[in-house]
Amino acid sequence: MQRVKIVGAGQLGSRHLQALQAVSTPLEIHVIDPSPESLRVARERFEAVGKGVAHQVRYETGVTATGPTDVAIVATNADARRKAVEQLLAASPVKGLVLEKLLFDRRDDYAAVGSLVERSGARAWVNCCMRVMPPYEAIRAELAGAPVSYRVTGSQYGLVTNAIHYVDHVAHLTGCAQAAFDVSGIDARPVASKRRGFLELTGTLAGRFADGSRCEIACYPSGNAPVVVEIFSPTHRFVVRESEGRAWHAHESTGWKWEEREARIPYQSEMTAGVVGSLLATGECGLAPLAESSRLHLALLEALRPCVRAEAPDDGHYPFT
Repeated sequence: MQRVKIVGAGQLGSRHLQALQAVSTPLEIHVIDPSPESLRVARERFEAVGKGVAHQVRYETGVTATGPTDVAIVATNADARRKAVEQLLAASPVKGLVLEKLLFDRRDDYAAVGSLVERSGARAWVNCCMRVMPPYEAIRAELAGAPVSYRVTGSQYGLVTNAIHYVDHVAHLTGCAQAAFDVSGIDARPVASKRRGFLELTGTLAGRFADGSRCEIACYPSGNAPVVVEIFSPTHRFVVRESEGRAWHAHESTGWKWEEREARIPYQSEMTAGVVGSLLATGECGLAPLAESSRLHLALLEALRPCVRAEAPDDGHYPFT
């Protein structure tokens, strides 16, 4: 029986757990969180999903030594993630490791965890999940690696925590992961994150990639404008309205006539089963490799540091999750 561990049983961790109901081979699942209440909610959510294969699930308040772990998912907040990875890798060997984003809240954690993972022999990815969403993969196939202009607009959706998704998506679409960012359009005052103890930003973040691609990510501080993603290349134009599950495409060969298509965005509880199933079967998955994602994280977070200097000391701390 293959072994899967989920460290962090909060909102995201419990959804990852729910998704494992859809894995077709029996699993030994360890759900780890210091909060008994979080474990209780995770158990309820898991049991609310229709059962198929009989998985063995253990709910634990700390990481314990076991035999080798086939897949581990670390879904803690950013400030707890380095310690969680250290405890996990000290307890047992891990083959495939999936880390939630934002990865870490301190600059030094990126190099430290990268070195630790490499020494351990684990292979690691970051859950920048637009890479495995079918509508966006269809767009990538049509763009064929061409440089793009990429724009996101919407109200109060969490600029920083979601910007890494969009920045990573540009890198995935184009194959170029070198970027620099302009924060001159960020609003002067940070706002409280929905997760206590962290900050968020509003305004407009701009980025330029080494291949000439550009991105602009705008988060309005008020209102309820839905998130819209626009992706343009010299020969294609795409507009994705995720909340409606619809997209529009225009191409030069059709005289730029807009054509509507379905673009249903899967829930996290749907995507995790595919990622875990792929890791168990092949040792590979379609998420962002840790080393590549770490470089993009650091480029983004270092650019954003001046935006929170008044609220957080400049000691390598990023007050985001």
